[in-house]
Amino acid sequence: MSESASEQSPTRRRFLLGTAAVAGSAALPSPGFDAGPKPLVLANNVGYEPTASKRVVIAAGKASPAPKAYQVIDNATGKTVSGGLAKYIGPVKDWLADQVPAVPGYYWVADLTSFTRVGQYVVTVDGGRSQPFWIEPNVLERRTMSHLVHYFKDSRSSGQYDKADRKLPLKSGGTFDASGGWYDAAADWGKHFTQLSNLSYFNTLSIPLTAWALAATHDQLARRNNTDLVGVLGWIQDEALFGADYLTRVHPKGGSFYSSVSQPEADDLGADPTQRSLSTRQVDFREGGGLAIAALARSSTYPVSGDYSSADYLAAAEDAFAYLVVNNVSLLNDGKENILDDFNVLLAATELFKATKKDSYRTVADARAASLCARLVSWQGYHDYWRADDADRPFFHPSDAGLPVVSLLTYLDIATDVQKAKVLDVVRRAMQFELNVTGEVPNPFGYARQLVQDGKGTRYSGYFFPHNVTPRTDDAWWQGENARLASMASAARLAAGFYTGSFAANLRAYAQDQLNWIVGVNPFDVCMLEGTGRDQPLYLEYADGQKVGSWRWLRSAGGIVNGITGKSDDGRGLAWDPGEAFTGPNTDWRWLEQWLPHSTWFLYAAAIG
Repeated sequence: MSESASEQSPTRRRFLLGTAAVAGSAALPSPGFDAGPKPLVLANNVGYEPTASKRVVIAAGKASPAPKAYQVIDNATGKTVSGGLAKYIGPVKDWLADQVPAVPGYYWVADLTSFTRVGQYVVTVDGGRSQPFWIEPNVLERRTMSHLVHYFKDSRSSGQYDKADRKLPLKSGGTFDASGGWYDAAADWGKHFTQLSNLSYFNTLSIPLTAWALAATHDQLARRNNTDLVGVLGWIQDEALFGADYLTRVHPKGGSFYSSVSQPEADDLGADPTQRSLSTRQVDFREGGGLAIAALARSSTYPVSGDYSSADYLAAAEDAFAYLVVNNVSLLNDGKENILDDFNVLLAATELFKATKKDSYRTVADARAASLCARLVSWQGYHDYWRADDADRPFFHPSDAGLPVVSLLTYLDIATDVQKAKVLDVVRRAMQFELNVTGEVPNPFGYARQLVQDGKGTRYSGYFFPHNVTPRTDDAWWQGENARLASMASAARLAAGFYTGSFAANLRAYAQDQLNWIVGVNPFDVCMLEGTGRDQPLYLEYADGQKVGSWRWLRSAGGIVNGITGKSDDGRGLAWDPGEAFTGPNTDWRWLEQWLPHSTWFLYAAAIG
């Protein structure tokens, strides 16, 4: 349904201008906020669990320390059913003076946690109105899981691309079958294990992570014994096995895994399947070898399989593990293992022991768990953060920041009582650091802040990933962090199940805040999960120097875009797709490209519940 310019909401109008989505209009460098006297009321566009934390944020253009009265309206009857006073938090210092597009910079928080009545509601404040949201049990499972599972099916390599992948040419002669797998992103029909492989601390995991997380998601849901989840269980297992098939296929016997299938992009908007190519570079543990082994080992335990047998999955996992134990260091970009190797090997060895009960795998897992547990350090006023190196460099990551905790908690399945106690102490301390750094400044959204170190070696805490730490030959890689947020939500939700009292409650609230941000509780009033809530702007491609973008990159329901970023090189400020006139052509991907790890982590977090 279209709406006239006069009927468009102020926020929607601002987004259209900011992304040049209006034909013939140039994006403005910094469009001003134009919502009139009404505040923005920012609620989770999906909904909240009845007994869980329920944060709603009110944003306005002027400061006022007085609380704001809010009303909870039943969306079916229009009647006010609850209300209260939203607490003034103030501005976010890092964002206030450096935004594009501009947003209202003063915030209040309404805590609806005590309101538990099932139904659909909106919150109103001073004439401003939130998007409708549900309060009901299993709300993410009911309202998002079908879209999320379909997203992975939509992302399967298929058609002419997959046909080409069955006979990819080898430099040594002959061809190789690398069919199957998932496309990496909306604008990348390649299939990748990792990106940023030439850097030591920022390998971002793609297909292997998705294959393992889908299997882990299946197992989380299966434990619930909930008949409502029977259909989705079958679909998720099907996708996990589809991933295991691809991993088996790209495993050369006696080696690791081939790293990628690449598809060139073209400014003429063409995409020729005959131009696809296979990289036969073999990945190390931290480039996805560890997660691939973990995915294969876990998939081998199911009573069903895909194109390959369960025995084939396990044989590939054991063969790759044996190869990487000997060759991992020689494959690394810098020849030195770090925290990424620890948690990748830990997951691989843990899953192999669970699948085989061979003591050799438990021995490796025990050693890597001990190494990971020894990585909590302190610097100045920051206590118990993960060190990435042998000294005190903080571990921070653009997409998989939750993996140290997830790997340790997965290891508990095979740990002794003494080891369990050690791990749970370490996880408590590590997650308390995350709570502390997130709450050290006024943070109305509860956004997961992080301790970072920029490209110059300067160390500081902030909201967003610095732009100057991951240079590549053709650009500086930085983008929105929805995968990181969902990975931290997964870690916190998983950890909360092992603790009680206020610490467990704080972990669950922290996790909820990260998911809230992705689905609407953010300064730009946008739901970044396709198919739910407020729509995102189109992801545009500016071909051949055109000023009006092409919407060639099709989105899928259940896909999650990269997300909101900092504006400055140090990650400070606030940016959401400011448009071609501000950033130059073909940079919309930083904010608006759907990417496999985002939905992977979000689905896993939803499954943990």
